[in-house]
Parts: sequence; C-alpha cells; structure tokens
Amino acid sequence: MSRRSLNLGLAVALGAALHAAPARPAGAQTIPAVVGAAGGFVAGTYTMAAIYVTKARFGHYLFSLHDALTITPEILPVVAGPVAGGWLGAESKVALGRAAGWGAVGFFGGAALGVTAGHLIWRSDEGRWAGAIIGSAAGMLAGVVLGARDGFADDSGPAAPTPLFSISIPLGGGR
Repeated sequence: MSRRSLNLGLAVALGAALHAAPARPAGAQTIPAVVGAAGGFVAGTYTMAAIYVTKARFGHYLFSLHDALTITPEILPVVAGPVAGGWLGAESKVALGRAAGWGAVGFFGGAALGVTAGHLIWRSDEGRWAGAIIGSAAGMLAGVVLGARDGFADDSGPAAPTPLFSISIPLGGGR
C-alpha cells in the first residue's frame, strides 16, 4: 500500500466521520471527545504493538526504529483510534462509557484466553506472553465495538439488553 493511498483513505474516513456527526453544543462535546481521543490513542497504540508481536511470532521482526516509524498499514490503529474515540465521545457519553467498560472486560478476558492459546500454539514462555498481548488486544477491540454499539441503543434511559446471538428451535406440533 502506497503512502499516497493510505493518506487518501485516512482523509476520506475522517471527512465521512465529521460529515456524519450531528451538531451538538460545543461544551457538551469537548471533554468526552478529548477523553475518547486519548483512550483511542492508547487502544490504538496497544493494538499496533499487538500487530507487531503477531508478526514477530511468525518471523517478521523490526530491526530499527525506522522500521517501526515507516508509514505502513500496521500503524493505522494509532491514527484511527483517536479519531474513532474522539467521534464516539462527541457523539454519546453513554456509548463512550460502555465502550471503555466492555473494552476493559475484553482486555482481561482476551489476555486470559491468550495465555492459554499462546502456550498451546507456540509451546514456550514467549508464546504465553505473546498470546496474552495478542488476545488482550483482540478482546479489547471486540469489547469496545460491542460496548459502543450497545451504547447507541438509547441515550434517553436504560436500554433493554440486546441479544448478541439468538437461536430458535421449532419443536414440532406446528401447523
């Protein structure tokens, strides 16, 4: 992916996000947007680190600081995280809070599962911590997305729980 196409994609995504957001009073947006952008930066940086850990487990290493700072798709979470977090904070405090809460739950749950999976896959001490980093980043991202989605259900009051998965089994006797 070229630098020009990456920059163009980021500009289009930022423009679309800014265009889609309805106007609210600036005072109601500022603090949650800054908190969301800061949280998005932390989550994006951690996700980037997990991407590099994953690549290293498969033999693709960083050899210099220049390798880490070169514009590649791996650094996209560091740019997209603050943009998404800032937009989420400006859009809905409820969604931001739920995204943070479920992101934390996903982080710790993913780390616990990742330790076990890393040990089973790589059979080494390095496999355990690599699995923990990869699993915690994946769990955090899943939790943030699900929490943010749930937070947009209804900002006016407590939302009814939305099932994430449902199965219906007909047991016969129907017409």
